[in-house]
Amino acid sequence: MSNLLSKIITYTLYVLMGVSVVLMLIFYFGADVPGTTGTPMQEPVITETILIWAGILVGLAALAAIFFPLVRMVMNPKNAKKTLFGLVGVAVIIFVAWQFSSDEILPLATENPDNVPHVLKLAGTQLGTMYILLGMAVLSIFYTEIRSLFK
Repeated sequence: MSNLLSKIITYTLYVLMGVSVVLMLIFYFGADVPGTTGTPMQEPVITETILIWAGILVGLAALAAIFFPLVRMVMNPKNAKKTLFGLVGVAVIIFVAWQFSSDEILPLATENPDNVPHVLKLAGTQLGTMYILLGMAVLSIFYTEIRSLFK
């Protein structure tokens, strides 16, 4: 990485951290919404700004998480094949979870707007993907420990 790019990234991170620290200090030591002071529902005036700032930081992190691996893949095509195999593996896991998830409407006592087939299918897919990845993580831990016993 070039020296100039390293400095730009460092200063940008310092600015982001400085803004975050200032907002945090205002949040904890600033004024409260009128009428909420001293009540259990006390709310700082800057709450909305903090939430927007958190969204901006999450967005920047997501962009960096997508952009930098793409740049690395372009700069090093041999490793791109490994990355693509990993992405295909994750896609296969999600596809398997999708196939096993149900879209059957649940018999609930009250009406729920999320009790619709496509939402239930997505929720089942997310749960199934999590279970598959959790199982793979546990199996890899066992495999590593058992392999180390025989070395």
